[in-house]
Amino acid sequence: MENKEIVINGKSYKLKKVDFQGICELEDLGFDATSIKGKTFNLLRACFAYHAGLDLDKASKEIENHIKNKGKLDDFEPFIISVVQSDFFQSLS
Repeated sequence: MENKEIVINGKSYKLKKVDFQGICELEDLGFDATSIKGKTFNLLRACFAYHAGLDLDKASKEIENHIKNKGKLDDFEPFIISVVQSDFFQSLS
């Protein structure tokens, strides 16, 4: 799924490869690999920030603007799926 392009707020973002380094970066962004249930918005923000190369504040603003402009949270699903379905993440299970 990596290199797939997703458009949010008129900007195109490519999905990155999720490997050990990527999981470490995601954890720095608030992603908890041991418990991905219960913090849906933090998970969404962390995954989007990782793939978009944004800090958490900028990622939050992009998500908020997307929703205010009639976008859907489902539009961010590919960012999350690319993390949880990555070979590396799956091998952690």
